[in-house]
Amino acid sequence: MRRYWILVLAVCLLSNVATAQSRQEQLRPGEKHEPFTVKTFTGTDKAQLTYSWLAPADAKAGEKYPLVICLHGAGGGTTAAAVLATDDMREKYPCFVLAPKALEGANWAATPAFGRKARSKESLPLVVEAIRSLLKTEAIDPARIYVTGQSMGGVGSWAAMARHGDLFAAAVPVCGAWDVADVPKMLAVPVWAFHGELDTTVPTRFSRELTEAIIKAGGQAKYTEYKGVGHGSWQAAYQDAAMWDWLFAQRKKSGE
Repeated sequence: MRRYWILVLAVCLLSNVATAQSRQEQLRPGEKHEPFTVKTFTGTDKAQLTYSWLAPADAKAGEKYPLVICLHGAGGGTTAAAVLATDDMREKYPCFVLAPKALEGANWAATPAFGRKARSKESLPLVVEAIRSLLKTEAIDPARIYVTGQSMGGVGSWAAMARHGDLFAAAVPVCGAWDVADVPKMLAVPVWAFHGELDTTVPTRFSRELTEAIIKAGGQAKYTEYKGVGHGSWQAAYQDAAMWDWLFAQRKKSGE
């Protein structure tokens, strides 16, 4: 009997550790989460955007740093922001991290690509307005603004490319989707897309078709597809050291 209870205790402890690790894997924007601070931006239409904010750990006076926008999925989590907040990543890639919380009842951007009824309310316009405001007050390098996101955030990343190609230096959409007809509007933004082969929530064909069309049109696109992986492809994507090296190497050319 004693051995039985020892085994039960061990299982409970392991379960608690796994749960704690799972919570650390994703940041929920707008909630208290070290080392992020929670801030609010009020747009011109009085709408308020709550976001989690992280500055470079050892910022040097007079120097400008990249800004990474991390768009969460429908479940509210962003693995990208949590990864960028680790000590090793902050030392290797000093940058600002902006993880916004989507407006209540809204997605980042609406697309007819899914064949579903799109929500009329979008959060991406307010995020872009916040970015442009932060460029005036923070030591952000305007040539190194990046956008990434998982699932709903992947959709938002493609939308950012299509609608605001002048603003972003690179994009990493993970299991996202968008209308291929908008590819001509995306060509100014290098992209590395990720998707799981077995994704049934957001069909894999979107990432395949979009990256193929961008390459055919003369743009810069990379694509990684994980064999045997379903919708949760962000776990592997944001642990890919080569992706982060590529992302932070991108810089917008003057005049773009």
